Amino acid sequence: MRDMLKRIVLVIFVLLVLTAISGFFYMQKHPLEGSKSGKILNLLSQPSK
Repeated sequence: MRDMLKRIVLVIFVLLVLTAISGFFYMQKHPLEGSKSGKILNLLSQPSK
């Protein structure tokens, strides 16, 4: 019973890590342009003249 619980927790942990990694790479390719944080980042990344 205890080994089964350890295996279930390990599988859930691995799935969460994979989800976080894939979400990170997805956000790198498709940044949020409608959100406020995206606009702030765009303003900060533009070179000032």
